Amino acid sequence: MTELHSEAENIENLSQCMMKAFRTMNVQAGEVLRYQDLYPILQEEYPKYKDVQKEAELHLTKLAYVNPAPDGLMLTEVGQQALNEQ
Repeated sequence: MTELHSEAENIENLSQCMMKAFRTMNVQAGEVLRYQDLYPILQEEYPKYKDVQKEAELHLTKLAYVNPAPDGLMLTEVGQQALNEQ
């Protein structure tokens, strides 16, 4: 993995990793990807995820891809469409 130098790049990269996790776990719109399932994926893909996790979640929320849930992140219809387009 290339070293990223800006926080914005780190947020974008982690956001992409989170969306990849939704695809990997086959989460559908309206379903929640629980943190206990998400964290091992992030640890493997992006070990420093904790540095920008909240910012990445906020970024995905602003894009309307996810909604916060008590135990994870819920994929929205918009998020499902974004996954389908990739």
